[in-house]
Amino acid sequence: MPDSQSCTLHIFTGATGLVGSATILELLRTDPRAEVLALLRPGPDGAGPRLVETLQRAARLYGLGDSLDEAIATRCEALASDVHEPRCGVDPPARWHGAEMWHCAAALQFHDRFRDAVMQTNVEGTRHAIELARQLEVSTFNFVSTAYVVGERSGLIAEAPIESTDDLAPNNHYERSKAMAEQLVSDSGLRVRIMRPSIVVGHSQTRGAITFNSFYGFVRGVFKFRRLMERTQAQLMDSLEVRMLADPEGMLDVIPVDYVAQDALALSRADAEPGVYHLAGIGRHSTQRMIAVVFETVGLPRPIFVDDISELTWIDRKLHQAVSVYNAYLFGDKRFDRTQVDGVIGQSAGLGYVLDDEEVRRLGQWYLDHDLAPRKSRTTT
Repeated sequence: MPDSQSCTLHIFTGATGLVGSATILELLRTDPRAEVLALLRPGPDGAGPRLVETLQRAARLYGLGDSLDEAIATRCEALASDVHEPRCGVDPPARWHGAEMWHCAAALQFHDRFRDAVMQTNVEGTRHAIELARQLEVSTFNFVSTAYVVGERSGLIAEAPIESTDDLAPNNHYERSKAMAEQLVSDSGLRVRIMRPSIVVGHSQTRGAITFNSFYGFVRGVFKFRRLMERTQAQLMDSLEVRMLADPEGMLDVIPVDYVAQDALALSRADAEPGVYHLAGIGRHSTQRMIAVVFETVGLPRPIFVDDISELTWIDRKLHQAVSVYNAYLFGDKRFDRTQVDGVIGQSAGLGYVLDDEEVRRLGQWYLDHDLAPRKSRTTT
């Protein structure tokens, strides 16, 4: 790597995750002076090959081809580390001091059985990243949280710090862990930007993605329900009609991963003041419409929406169980205020993005073709 006089150094945790990798690619694409240090768990061949493989695969999925291969090889350095250890298990050299740090590492499991792992990664991992950032006296600590950190709140959600986790009603351990991590970051004494994406999906043009959570987890649950019905009630498939709980007035907020990366870097390049920034409000769509399109994409008739769990039959309850960790998101309408982020960057890179039925179908079909369908093939041959 060039010395600090000729480059801008960015230190990343979570560099092989959806948001971290997209942000690194956008940084390399738009800033010829940028150098990246990725702290990550090594693969079988070490940390470097794992980073290169992930970034090259993401670049191709996002329509960039091999245009960034040289930048990945020459301007990215991987260091084996572990956020579960103090200071992420690294002994940083002096040349890292004053870098900008991006803490993107996170465990995104919603199920109760993953509670301990989620807390260890998202809370203790953040504590360890803060320890490292303090030692390095980083210029800014960018923490990637989630817009849904506010739990059951609905209506207009301000770009404001969480005052106390006691006032929240989180929907799952993931949300609680992110709220706790935000408090650690806010109290760290570092120069901090808390960036809160909403529901992150694949690339806005190619729909490609390298990891599959949130929206994709719901699609996966519906897909598994269909497979279950095919195996146990095949004769019902042509006439299968299921009911599910969902808010008729509910709305979901979605943002493609490339717009998350572009907005986050726009804040960085503008040297945005410490604060909370919503990387959200790009694509909003009716909860019931999104569910209906997902069902059609998976190959099921649109469900009948009800508001009382007592109206569910035993078959409906199988579906309810398959998507149970996402049920909380099917109710309410959160509108994420973007006043602060728009005041800095002017307007989002995704201003013209349209989340309609066809876009939901494209996102779901890409996932079906690239992950779910191959998975089904592997299990049936």
